[in-house]
Amino acid sequence: MATNTGHANSNAEPGIYRTPTGTASLMSVTSAASIGRQSYEDSAPLHEQQQQQQHHSQSAAQVDLTEIDGGLAMLLDRSRQSLTSCKETVLFLKSRAKVEEDYGRNLQKLAQHTLKSMDRPNPGHQSTQQVSWQRLVEAHETLASNRMKFSITLSEMSDFLSTYVKSKEAIRRKLRDTEQRYQKAIEESESLLEKARAKYEAQCGEWERLLLKTGKPDGALASAATSASGATHSSSSAIAKTKNVGNAVSGIFGKHKGSTQESLERMGQEAGVKAKVANEAYKRLLQQTNSMRRDFYDVQLPKILASVMGLIEEVDQFLKFSLGKYAYTYESAILADAITLKPMDGAGLPGMVEMIGEIDSKADLDAYLMATAKHGGRINRASIPYKEYEMSTIARLYASPKRIFGVPLDAQLERDQQQVPLIIVKCADAVEAFGLQNEGIYRQSGQSSQVNKLRNEFDLDAEVVDLQVNSYISDINNVTGVLKMYLRELPGGLIPVAQHGVMLSYFPVEDLEPGVAASADAAATMHHYDRDQDLGLAQKISGMANAIRSMPPPNRNTLAYLLAHLDKVQAFQEFNMMNSENLSIVFGPTILPAGNNPANAAVDIRRSAKVVRFILDNRRAIFDAI
Repeated sequence: MATNTGHANSNAEPGIYRTPTGTASLMSVTSAASIGRQSYEDSAPLHEQQQQQQHHSQSAAQVDLTEIDGGLAMLLDRSRQSLTSCKETVLFLKSRAKVEEDYGRNLQKLAQHTLKSMDRPNPGHQSTQQVSWQRLVEAHETLASNRMKFSITLSEMSDFLSTYVKSKEAIRRKLRDTEQRYQKAIEESESLLEKARAKYEAQCGEWERLLLKTGKPDGALASAATSASGATHSSSSAIAKTKNVGNAVSGIFGKHKGSTQESLERMGQEAGVKAKVANEAYKRLLQQTNSMRRDFYDVQLPKILASVMGLIEEVDQFLKFSLGKYAYTYESAILADAITLKPMDGAGLPGMVEMIGEIDSKADLDAYLMATAKHGGRINRASIPYKEYEMSTIARLYASPKRIFGVPLDAQLERDQQQVPLIIVKCADAVEAFGLQNEGIYRQSGQSSQVNKLRNEFDLDAEVVDLQVNSYISDINNVTGVLKMYLRELPGGLIPVAQHGVMLSYFPVEDLEPGVAASADAAATMHHYDRDQDLGLAQKISGMANAIRSMPPPNRNTLAYLLAHLDKVQAFQEFNMMNSENLSIVFGPTILPAGNNPANAAVDIRRSAKVVRFILDNRRAIFDAI
């Protein structure tokens, strides 16, 4: 590390980079040596490094940069070159580390995969070829480990050098900013000085013009100068008074359009005072500017130059150290690979060539034949049995389909050993997964061709139908269409006829809208209903619960599952616009079909929707009471 500029930095202001000297410079370098397995400094004589440092310092001292215009810019540019070289080294080390890491990982993966796929009999029965091959592959694992360690070392060196460069770049910027601050202050002071000089010359010119106009001899001029000098040391009130008097005299002579000798003398005195004041301001700024220039060029600039010089020398030396460490680490990695391939004499381990030489193919073949013959079986001379042809799954489905459309609910559930039909479960799952936010779900119709295709697939075997594939979920209305078709074609309906009258009785015709009269069949159905009695909500809930409880278990379980699904659908009514009223309009006639009288069909449909809506709105209370 360079130490020739330490004396110039001893008095540098806070924040200015100081050139490391003595032990401090050695500490800054040896801290980087902790990356590797052995310090590179041990491999080079210390006196040789000191001689090189002294030579570089003497060469730099031969040029007095303080006398060269742009000397600091030249050094800053040189320091940037040094830092750029460090950055290029960082990029190289990082890229080289990545190359070594990829090589090591791929080699390690290959070796491990080979070891796993290797045929491993009992240790006592391994052939010489298997033993040698296993040891050879394990040697490749060691080579991969060596490369991984080398990659880690390179990464650490790259990170450390990158951190070092960033810290030195910050120091370089601080040195550059410090010099620019001084230059800016000097330029501002020189600008103010130029303005003061111009003002001074203008005031003196005005004074000179008035003196020449009065035409006084030298004695009179001296007297005027003395008066001006005395006026400079007078109080500000006296100056103001003189100005006022001069203005008044000028005004008097202006009115008379003439100028007397007395007024000219007074104007000359006033101009002399102004010239004196401008002269003092000019000299004061001149002294201040020259002081700043002397301080910068004689004190601060040498300090900054010495700091930049020290920075350059330190960065160059550290880069040299890093490159030397890389060379040493690379040599060590290559040597480790060489020792793995060919161990040192006396290590008691064979190299790769010796491993291959230990293979005895003849002995391996003899051992294999003996082991195989000992444990081998006998030839089977029996006749070949008949093997029945196994049909494909789809063919078996076509041969014996499990139909569900038009099949009574209890019959298909008993056949399939299910509590709820699979078609309802799978369609509900698909809607809840992909269609809860689809506007008009269950109200919109699907494509008839796709709905019929789904129907045929469910009618073969509902268990093998997968509604999660894109061809089905791309239009969820096809799924809802096949579900509604199944419910419509269910024999006897989801709600048995025995419970129709009980449920419809809680929603008489008169409650639908004014002016609608019940037919004879409707009156017969509701003969037990007292029109003058207003049944409470609790009574309706209890009545519905009793009706559902009286259903056969297949119908009751399926209705409960379907209503729970529809409750989830209406929970997203903000998105799908399907509240309980809209859902009841769709599913009312489906699960609670109208009677056989066509005249009452429209009224029955509306009453069915009322029943389904009430059950859906009070689902939890009704099923909790069951």
